[in-house]
Amino acid sequence: MMSRPKRELSQQVQVCINKLYKQQNSKWIRLIRRSGEIAAIPYLTPFLESPELELQTAAENTISDLLKHCPPSDLVWLSEKMREYLPYGFTENASQWVHLTAENIKKWPATVHPVKIIMASFHWNGYVREEALKRIIQFHDGSEIPFLLIRMNDWVSPIRFHTYKALKQRIHTHNAGAFIRNITLVKRLESCGRDRYEALTESIYDLLRQSECLSELEQGTISTDRDMRRFCLQMALESRAAVPVEVLEKALYDRDASIRLWAARRTGNVLSGADLQKILLLMVQDSFPSVRREALELIAHHFPEQAIPFLREGLLDRNAVIREIARRHLALSESISYAEFYMDKIWSDNEKHLAAALYGLGETGQRADAEIIAEYMHYPAIHVRKAVVHSLARLDADTYQELLWQSLLDRQQGISREAVQAFQRHAYLLEKDELVHGIVNSDCVHVQRNMLRLLPAFGGWQHLESLLDIMAGTRTSWIKQASIHQLNNWTHVSGRSYRSRLTSEQEQVMLNKLESCAIILESKQVHMLRWLITS
Repeated sequence: MMSRPKRELSQQVQVCINKLYKQQNSKWIRLIRRSGEIAAIPYLTPFLESPELELQTAAENTISDLLKHCPPSDLVWLSEKMREYLPYGFTENASQWVHLTAENIKKWPATVHPVKIIMASFHWNGYVREEALKRIIQFHDGSEIPFLLIRMNDWVSPIRFHTYKALKQRIHTHNAGAFIRNITLVKRLESCGRDRYEALTESIYDLLRQSECLSELEQGTISTDRDMRRFCLQMALESRAAVPVEVLEKALYDRDASIRLWAARRTGNVLSGADLQKILLLMVQDSFPSVRREALELIAHHFPEQAIPFLREGLLDRNAVIREIARRHLALSESISYAEFYMDKIWSDNEKHLAAALYGLGETGQRADAEIIAEYMHYPAIHVRKAVVHSLARLDADTYQELLWQSLLDRQQGISREAVQAFQRHAYLLEKDELVHGIVNSDCVHVQRNMLRLLPAFGGWQHLESLLDIMAGTRTSWIKQASIHQLNNWTHVSGRSYRSRLTSEQEQVMLNKLESCAIILESKQVHMLRWLITS
């Protein structure tokens, strides 16, 4: 089975190309064929004009096979790559293809291999491309469509003119599948700047909306290509023959979250009644929070009475936005103390909802409720402890400063990251010397990285002093590099207006620290920092 096409040559294929050009033996072309690397095509193309029939045939079959497995987006890359000088300048053996003329193409017999004409349509010479295009226009099996779409943006205007006429003649139901398979190239015309192609692309879209093309669109909805699936679902929803609820249901079962979200956002505008209820029941169970959020909003708007149980369930959703939406809509129909609701759930001994209840209490509780949350700081489940850190930071970060600091030092990366976010919201709780000591002496890499992320919170001269202390105190190379990176940002990005003037004593201390790090920094950077400190 052929591997996925690659735009870069592997080392093995490079060796085969070198051997091919030196030995002129077709066995190397057959080896390249097995690789599936389209980056080899420009190096094989000169052999399409080889006087040796065996080499020419091998090149034709190999390039043809590689193109069959080439995604349409890679064809655009190949078209541009073919006009680079490097492949053609590989040896003098490529000169026949480099100097190909329109007259040469006219002399090609009717039995010439189609791939030879296709590759000529990528030639650097505009006259050659134009003559090759005239031969491609004679194809009528749909295989010509991707190459016509590429030439539609050619910089030679006669080529664009002939291509436009040829494409207009091919906009019929027999070619619907070909246009769908190459929809990337069709949509590419929307962003091309040589001409305005709106009329052409809209004609193609109108074709695909026709009832006769629905079967082709349905086939496209099971493609492995995400963009093709999304496009086909969109066109199917606009098709005159499609059943909207079936299209949206298929979209909501798609493995790609962006497609499911697209379907969720279209549901309220397209469906109503029982069909809408059916789709909402599917949406509310989706793993992607944005889809569940759309579902809750639609249920609350269209079916307020049936929405109550879904909204109550949303109060314990793992997503903060969904919890807030549920509280907002429930407040319109019932009076409830959400803090007490979340306390009841915390004390219910149901671990399934414990984390969500802790988050919810942090969002709706008072400062005194932090004591309840803190009891779960040493709970075995990591997601529960993360909820504790998050909620304590919201309700009473001052009282639980030490607990937050211990969370920053935690061996579990998720807990430490949550503590970083807490301290970023309450930077005044950080101690500079404690942070520097932790970065230099901690034996846990993720803790060191998280502490480095917090350093910019000090700002001004304190930030600079911390970086100099770290560089002087650490022996770890990656910490030095990360500190130098922050130092560059401090020097070039940070404004100086907020920095107070250093006293002469502070200035001397800072200069001494700079000198201890001078061997690590570039001389230009040391000079700049010395000037900033003393100016």
